[in-house]
Amino acid sequence: MAVLVVSALSVVGTDEFTETEDFTVKDGAYAVVLDEAIVPYSGTSVTVEAANADGKELFVGTANGVDTDSILDGVAQEQISNVEFPSAVEHRFIPGDAAPEATLTDRDWWISQDTGEKVAKTFDLDADPQVLVISAANEGENLDGTTVSLKMRVEGVLALSLFGIALGIILAGFAAFFFLRWFNGRIRPEKKTAVARNTDRGSGSGPGSGSGTGADAEGANVDSGRVQSSRLVKHPDPAKAASPRGTNTRGRRSLRMVTAASLTTGLALSGCTALPVAQPHSPDITPYERTAMRPGEAGTFMTGYTESLDGILNDGGAGLEKIQGEPLIDRTRAQILIAKKAKQKLRAPNFSEVVAGSPSFTEYPMWFYAFGTAKGDEKLTQVQLATRESASTDPIVRTASYIPTDQMPTLMADGHGAVEPGPEGFNKEMTTTADQVSKFLVDGKADKADADGLKEGGFKDFRGYLGDLRGKDSGFDKVDVSCKPYEKLDFTSMTLSTEHGAIGMGEVRCTLTIEVPDDYSVDLGDTIEAVKSNDKDGNTVKVDTAHPYVLMKTGDELSAVATDWNVLSSRFE
Repeated sequence: MAVLVVSALSVVGTDEFTETEDFTVKDGAYAVVLDEAIVPYSGTSVTVEAANADGKELFVGTANGVDTDSILDGVAQEQISNVEFPSAVEHRFIPGDAAPEATLTDRDWWISQDTGEKVAKTFDLDADPQVLVISAANEGENLDGTTVSLKMRVEGVLALSLFGIALGIILAGFAAFFFLRWFNGRIRPEKKTAVARNTDRGSGSGPGSGSGTGADAEGANVDSGRVQSSRLVKHPDPAKAASPRGTNTRGRRSLRMVTAASLTTGLALSGCTALPVAQPHSPDITPYERTAMRPGEAGTFMTGYTESLDGILNDGGAGLEKIQGEPLIDRTRAQILIAKKAKQKLRAPNFSEVVAGSPSFTEYPMWFYAFGTAKGDEKLTQVQLATRESASTDPIVRTASYIPTDQMPTLMADGHGAVEPGPEGFNKEMTTTADQVSKFLVDGKADKADADGLKEGGFKDFRGYLGDLRGKDSGFDKVDVSCKPYEKLDFTSMTLSTEHGAIGMGEVRCTLTIEVPDDYSVDLGDTIEAVKSNDKDGNTVKVDTAHPYVLMKTGDELSAVATDWNVLSSRFE
């Protein structure tokens, strides 16, 4: 008990806090990084403090390790590798670039953040660990002249130690008591019996009468040559006599109680019980995981995306690549040109109900699905597939399409907000469906297709447009079409499980080849004219089109949903 108490007090002392020695960050370091999981204690909190001698403003923030690893990869930094109280912190300098690709303090994935000439961050050692980062708050600066220290709250350890000392004294008293009781029991003297002189004198009982043998000697005790009557000896009452076994049992029971109390206190002081005080704890270092879109962030993302898209559309498309990527960006650029030709104004949808889901990732790149129902058109829900290449970049929407709101699937998320990817085999069904959609857009035959819906919506509209171009009244000599699945984005690797199946997205690209008679002038309407990419004269026009769709699986049934199709570009040959 004394060893445990002295050990505890030697670590934490008699204060409410124990702290490490300050260390100075190596010149040229952009950040100090601490994985909270490496601190080998529990039942308390730790505060990290940093100050700069040159008056630089500092930034401190906590984030998921997936994000910090991505943005600080290859950047000069000081990593804290081991923390012991009250000794010095072990740390190492990792050389690298002077700063990350993007401004660290502007990232949207920070869980908490603060700035100031002196910054401090307290974290609970019993909560889910994060990664703590300290850096310069202003762009172009580093941590030269910055000192860092850690302190741990140890309130309660002193009181527990004092309790241990008191209990130790009590236990010592008990031990002395039981020892003396045991020791005295081993050297117990023989019990004396009451003796009475025989006063009855019979014949021949006088002095020198002999040994007293005869009938009166029966049942007599012989002691020192004297005969004593057994009737005068006091025998103990068997009913009142204490059982030696019962006495020993009570003693052992008391000893067990004291031993149990000793062990309980010893375990408490050694940190083996869940007491709300600082205790040693073996760190459990596991890889960090996170979802691309955390619960509650979908609304913020969709609102920001809509506002940005509105501004970009009003500005003629400048900066569109910041929020969209292929293949969606091709469609949006074409729509901007077509709207300009028709003197129309494009507007981004204003979503009222938003849901998002993604699996958990241990590293970048990430992706997620976002579902938004627009105000004024509650019958349709837009489905977006967005990707995020690194922690230094913002999410960009890669494709978008609509489904009927009543067909919106239910996503099943776990306690961390992660949704499982599509079940095994669904990626093969996506590949097969993409080939079957391509075939249908060419020949209009869908009898052998695995997915329903090919003769509806945007698929049907395109076949109708193609039929009009091939009509006798069109005047064109020949209209051919070739289609194939879009290959620059692997849709099959980005699927989600739903309550009753799975959901994924896809796109098919087609090229129309339209031959015009020599004595005809070409007029395919404002849409084709708006996206014309050259001024070459010729009798052949090629038109590129895009056909996005959503593939949903419910039980054993597949359905492909396309609400529209888009003209991308045209050229003369």
